[in-house]
Amino acid sequence: MALAKGLRPLQVVFVILFVRILSVFLVRTWYVPDEYWQTLEVAHKHAFGYGALTWEWQKGIRSYLYPSVVAVLYYILNLTGLDYPEAVVYLPRILQAILSAAADYSFYKWTGRKWGLFLILTSWFWFYTSGRTLLQTLETSLVAIGLSKFPFKGGKVGYYDKESSAWVWLASISVFVRPTSAALWLVLAAYQLYTTNQGRLRLLLRTYAPIGLVCGGALVALDSYFHGDLVVTPWEFFKLNILQDVASFYGSHPWYWYLTHGLPAVLGVNLAPALGAAAAALRRPREHRTALLLLAAASVHVALYSFIPHKEFRFMLPLLPILLYLAQDVIAPWSRKAKKWQLYAVAGTILVANAGPALYFGNIHQAGSLAVMPLLRDSLPNNRSSIAFLMPCHSTPLYSHLHVNVSTRYLSCDPPARGHTHEAETFFNNPQSWWRAQYSGRQPPALLVLFDKLRGRVDAILSGYRLIHQVPHTQFPEGEVGENILVYQKVERNSPSPIAADEVV
Repeated sequence: MALAKGLRPLQVVFVILFVRILSVFLVRTWYVPDEYWQTLEVAHKHAFGYGALTWEWQKGIRSYLYPSVVAVLYYILNLTGLDYPEAVVYLPRILQAILSAAADYSFYKWTGRKWGLFLILTSWFWFYTSGRTLLQTLETSLVAIGLSKFPFKGGKVGYYDKESSAWVWLASISVFVRPTSAALWLVLAAYQLYTTNQGRLRLLLRTYAPIGLVCGGALVALDSYFHGDLVVTPWEFFKLNILQDVASFYGSHPWYWYLTHGLPAVLGVNLAPALGAAAAALRRPREHRTALLLLAAASVHVALYSFIPHKEFRFMLPLLPILLYLAQDVIAPWSRKAKKWQLYAVAGTILVANAGPALYFGNIHQAGSLAVMPLLRDSLPNNRSSIAFLMPCHSTPLYSHLHVNVSTRYLSCDPPARGHTHEAETFFNNPQSWWRAQYSGRQPPALLVLFDKLRGRVDAILSGYRLIHQVPHTQFPEGEVGENILVYQKVERNSPSPIAADEVV
C-alpha cells in the first residue's frame, strides 16, 4: 500500500522513535508487577548472579525468550563495567521502545495513512505501555508487525495480496511470549487457508508446519535449557491458568468486564470511531472485508478472555493495532470531505483526550514504587544490610532497580494450597505475629519499606526505627496500598536522634 503522501519514511521513523524514546523518560510510574518480575528480575539474576524468581518460573509457565534478550544487554553492561544503576534501569526500556517504534512504523505502512500514524502516536495507553518491559508490550509489537505482513485478500491495494510467510514466524513467536495470542492468529490462519491461491494442503505442509516446527522447536529448546527440564511453556501456561484456573486466585471480574471497562479504558476517545467502523463492517460486509476479518479476530480474542475469570486492562493491549486500524478506517474517509476547522477540532480532541490520562498515569499515579528504589539504594548502611518490604506482593521492582547485592525480604503471594492463605495475607492479618516469627531469633532488617496505611498497626515494630523517607504514591489508596510509601531505618546505638518530621523527604 502506498504510504501517505507528503511524509518521507525517514521523517516518519524519526518522529516515531522520538515519541517512543520520550515515553521511556516521561513515564515514571509503576503499572503491574510483571513489568519487572517476569522480565527484568529474571534477566538480572542470569546476568549478574543475584535476583529473584517468582513461582511462575518454578512451574515453567513463562518463556525465557524475552528475559534472555534483556539478559544480553545486562551481560554487555557487566562485561564493560558500565552497569550503573541508571543504565540497568533504562536500557531494557529503551530496547522495548525501539521494538515498539518498529511496530508503529509497520502499523503506519499497513494503514498507509497519516491518520493511522496520528492515532498510534497519540494513543494514551500505548504511550503508557510502549516503553515498559511487559510481555503484553512485546506481544503487541509482534501483532502489529505481523498484521502488516499478513496477506489480506480483497484489500485496497495489491501489496497485501502477496502471500508472505513472515507473519507466521511472528505469530509463532508471539504465542510463546503470550499463549493467549493464539486466538488472533488462528482466526487469521483460517482466513488465509480459506482464501489462499496456493492450495490449502500446500500452505499447511510447506509454510505453517515447517515454521511452526522450527520456531517451536527452538523456543522449546531455549526454555528447556534454562528451566533445566523438558518444558513446553505454552502448554504449562494453559494447564495452570486455564485448566486449573490458578489465575483467578489473583482476582476475578464478571464476563462482560472487558466490554464495559477494559476496552473503553484502553481505547479512550478512539472507542467512538472504532465502534463506527465495526457497525459499518457489519452493515456492508462486502465493502469492508478486511475490517470484518479484523473485527472477527478481535471478537474471538475478547470472548476468550471474557470467559477467564482473572481480567486486566493490559490483556486487551494486543487488540490496539486492530482497533486503531478500524478507527482510522472511519476517520480517514471522513477527513477527505471535512472542513479544515473540523479536522483541527477532531485532531485536537483526540490529542487532548489522550494527553490527560497519559500524563496522569505516566507521572503521578503509582509513582512511589519507582521513586523509592534509588532512595533505598542510597540509604543502605553497607553491603551486608538487608531490606524488608512489608507491602502487598511485588509492589516495587527489586534487584533490577536496586542493583545492589543485599539481602531482601518481601511478602510472597504464591498460590497457596487449598484451604490456606498466602504469606502476604497472613502478614496483614497479624503483622506483629508474623514479625515475631521471622525476626525473634535473628537480626532485624536495616530498612523497612511500607505503605502509610500500615503504620498504625506496626507501632511496636517501628519503635526501633526512624522515618527517613516519605514518597508520594497515589491519590486513590485501595486495600493495603496507601497514599505514601514510607522508608524506615534501624536506629543503632550511638546513632543520631530521629529526624524531625519536616526533614522527611
